[in-house]
Amino acid sequence: MIKKWTVSKAIALGILAVDASCTYVVLYFCYLAICRQFAGTMPYLTTLIGALQASTAVVLTAYFGKSRAENTRGGITYDAALGGDESC
Repeated sequence: MIKKWTVSKAIALGILAVDASCTYVVLYFCYLAICRQFAGTMPYLTTLIGALQASTAVVLTAYFGKSRAENTRGGITYDAALGGDESC
């Protein structure tokens, strides 16, 4: 039986794919800048990687928060029901 993905999972995986591919492209541009001794663009390129990582962090935080909220029954989380949550 094939499980259907939720929209939030598709968005999270999509943002991870976009982040990974853009990071590799920007790192390639950094490599070209270093090889051609044109280091003036390096701060801009590394800032782009940081911005992509920040957007990925926001999306994944929201996704895991939604996932945690969905995995509750009777007001307790799944981990607490199994006895794995030691903070209670």
